[in-house]
Amino acid sequence: MNITHGFKVRDIIRNIGARSIIASLLVFFLTVGATAAAAYLLYNSTKETLHLQGRVNVVESAKEFDNYLLVRKNTVMLAGHVVDEMIRENQPTSEILNYLTAESLSIKKSIDMDYTGLYGWINGEYCDGVGWVPDEDYNPTERPWYVETIRDDSDVTFVRPYLDDQTGTILTIMAEQLSDGVCVIALDVTLTRIQEITEQTAQHTPGSYGIVLDKTGQVIAHSDKSELGKNFFEESGTFGAALISRLTSETGDQFDMHFNGKTYVVFVEQIEGGWQALYVIDSDAFYRPLKIILPMLGLFLILEGLVFLAVIFNQSEKNLAIESAEEAHSANRAKTQFLSQMSHEIRTPINAIIGLDTIVLRDESISPHTRDFLEKIGSSARHLLSIVNDILDMSRIESGRMELKEEPFSFRELIEQINVIVGGQCDDKRLRYVCSIEEPTEEYYSGDILKLKQVIINILGNSVKFTDPPGEISFSVRQEILSENEAKLHFTMKDTGIGMDPEFIPKLFDAFSQENTGNTTRYGGSGLGMAITKNIVTMMHGEIRLESEKGKGTSFFVSVPVKRVKEEDIPHPEENTAGELSLEGLHILIAEDQEMNAEVLTDLLDLEGVTSEWAKNGEIAVRMFRESSPGHFDAILMDMRMPVMDGLTVAREIRKLERPDAAVIPIIALTANAFEEDVKQCLQAGMNAHLSKPVDIDLLKETLAEKTPLRRVKDITGIR
Repeated sequence: MNITHGFKVRDIIRNIGARSIIASLLVFFLTVGATAAAAYLLYNSTKETLHLQGRVNVVESAKEFDNYLLVRKNTVMLAGHVVDEMIRENQPTSEILNYLTAESLSIKKSIDMDYTGLYGWINGEYCDGVGWVPDEDYNPTERPWYVETIRDDSDVTFVRPYLDDQTGTILTIMAEQLSDGVCVIALDVTLTRIQEITEQTAQHTPGSYGIVLDKTGQVIAHSDKSELGKNFFEESGTFGAALISRLTSETGDQFDMHFNGKTYVVFVEQIEGGWQALYVIDSDAFYRPLKIILPMLGLFLILEGLVFLAVIFNQSEKNLAIESAEEAHSANRAKTQFLSQMSHEIRTPINAIIGLDTIVLRDESISPHTRDFLEKIGSSARHLLSIVNDILDMSRIESGRMELKEEPFSFRELIEQINVIVGGQCDDKRLRYVCSIEEPTEEYYSGDILKLKQVIINILGNSVKFTDPPGEISFSVRQEILSENEAKLHFTMKDTGIGMDPEFIPKLFDAFSQENTGNTTRYGGSGLGMAITKNIVTMMHGEIRLESEKGKGTSFFVSVPVKRVKEEDIPHPEENTAGELSLEGLHILIAEDQEMNAEVLTDLLDLEGVTSEWAKNGEIAVRMFRESSPGHFDAILMDMRMPVMDGLTVAREIRKLERPDAAVIPIIALTANAFEEDVKQCLQAGMNAHLSKPVDIDLLKETLAEKTPLRRVKDITGIR
């Protein structure tokens, strides 16, 4: 049986070895199993998060509701007790009215500015603490607040709430029947705060609703204000009708319900007045991120298979084919806690794919067909990395772990870097790119240049993506001076692209948003870029807005405050006059538990003339360094997460050794743990630098050249 390029199965087996092929296939199928297990664990973890978050939200909101209502309930009870005593002491009604007036003023100042005062039916007269005089035909004993209270045996009656047509708010009355069984004292209560709490709670989870119902099924509070005042018992065929039907038939504090093809999880808590606090989560909206992550896992399998086939079927690369296939498969073994370890677990296989792809592409003997195949694999892997970075950025933002740096940066360099990237994209797509700067501007500012550049490139990149040739992308900047030390940079980005419908504009900054599925198919993207952009601008205390018209283009306006920096305050490092640095002759200790990553890194270093030794866990790394002679190793490349002993512990142990090079040998973190807190932990443990995977070989070379002793680094001219 012949296969691609004229190779036969027996030729492949003879050149590579049956045992190696079987081992590679075994690793591939194990990876498939591990990925499936990771997907299962991810789903279960997300489900547990949904139920935990729903229960916490409904309990916390119910607690706030009760606190709010109890203050007002106790106010009525206290006033009722005082009036009861005054009646028993036969004090005149005028004295009771004076008490109600004074207490109404006191409560209005201390509790509720919307409060309308204490009032009631006392000694056969209507008494009002704020002096309201009813019409002559007003009969207090026929009003709902009196009738319901006389019929109710509760200590305080929560009269059926009603919707105020003028203010659009829900109000209720708390009333107490006094000991004579005839007199009643009452208090109007606005439920505006309960509505605010309900709206705030619904913002915690995408696709969720906060609802408060009284015991008659009337909507007291709802995160959708249009539902206020409705009675779900009086509806049919609506979501509210379906909800109240399930609510009356369920006895637990949590249940699932289906409506219009969607599944909802409903959490219930009883609150004061016999009312119910509900928290409803749209399961489909909550699980939406899985629709991004799970296909990514499938893409990993496809990329691994492509690498495996590309190398296996190239006879001239038979030895590298074994390593590439085994390492590419083993790199993607998912861990049991996939969700919490996403950065490490996803970046590890991407590092292997990009690293192997880089190494193979340096081999000039590969065929043009295979080179084209591998270049496409590398491009796909880097695109996948950008999606992973978007998801991790969103995760850091939502968890509050994203931090902004405050460092001086060159304004001109920022603009030049943006122009190079965006200008190149426009050239590739045959678009006109125009950049203009309104003078004067400062030479230097202080802020987070990487995040600022990310914001601008995200927006301009979208402009390029959604603009067809011959179109135009324009980028302009102006400075607004706020004070001697502060300024605001105004960025304007315009395009002549497809534009947006007005209805979609408010949703643009939502996570995973695309105007329609056709755009997703045609233009690609995760739908996270603009959500990240909006959050970064907000973190910078800046502003972002846009104008767009369908078929005519879109304009973005971003304003970000920055600090003005004087040029004399900027450190200028001495220029390197020794020429381009070479790392040839360095000897490195690699501490890495993933064999594939270690071999990829070894091969990359070998191409630079650097020799290395590998420690497959932290304990071995400490032993190898301790047993080596002083100066044997020039640097250590350290993974953070390793079995037996992690990288942070290894760094601390090495720094404690009593030998001359233990305190000074450069230890560089080379890890998939890429969060800001990971960088801090590495430096606190005694490491000298932190580099994230996938490996950027140029950045690694620069860091090694900077951190290793100059006596071991020579330039290309031979100068030591």
